[in-house]
Amino acid sequence: MVTSRLAGKAAIVTGAASGIGRASAIRFAREGASVVIADINETGGEESADLIRREGGEASFKHCDVSDATNVQALVEETLAAHGRIDILFANAAYLDELFAVAETSEEVWNRHIGVTLTGVFLCCKYVIPHMIQAGGGSILATSSVGGSVAFDRQAAYCTAKAGVEMLMKTIARDYGRAGIRANALAPGAVYTPVMEDVKRRNPDGWDQVLRDMSLLERIWAEPEDIAAAAAYLVSDEAAFVTGTVLTVDGGWTAH
Repeated sequence: MVTSRLAGKAAIVTGAASGIGRASAIRFAREGASVVIADINETGGEESADLIRREGGEASFKHCDVSDATNVQALVEETLAAHGRIDILFANAAYLDELFAVAETSEEVWNRHIGVTLTGVFLCCKYVIPHMIQAGGGSILATSSVGGSVAFDRQAAYCTAKAGVEMLMKTIARDYGRAGIRANALAPGAVYTPVMEDVKRRNPDGWDQVLRDMSLLERIWAEPEDIAAAAAYLVSDEAAFVTGTVLTVDGGWTAH
């Protein structure tokens, strides 16, 4: 059941033009937060904001490439100008495209994965944290993956970036907990998003069976809303004593 547990809070959600980010932005707004949607996909980002506004929520879209420090600084400054504070940062934006083992991975592909998926989270945290400290605290959440702890075939850059995201959240939790900032990571398994649809399309042979073998539940996919529900809990005051942890939402994937 949706509640008002985020009422009065201002939230930034990156990578919110679709998938987990969109579902989480909608969920946060339903919980009462004012949401700033950040993405490089302007069409999708505006659609996400419009979906929230149609339900009576408060949302705006800001174009932002999270791998670019200038873009991130502008996102933070514009959010502060509009809302006066940043209570929640959900650093969800990531990059998953070319699938290569290490020896086949070009520096360009490596840098793009690390730049968006890991450096992008670092930059968002770097520029939001001082304002959270000034306001007396806040909640930071980042999207990792089961690939942050379990290696996938031909996904060296992606898995490395996601493992880095988890450790980054733990270090932030240690460094800033006494300043009132909590930092956690979400580790989804297979989620039915446009990105995963594309991965399935490019790797059709046996893909469903792989997921069936790994899931302990009737469903082989999570819906974005499943992850959004976990995100809403972690950024809310109900998780006031939860920090420095990774919440896995994978249908039992990593229980094997």
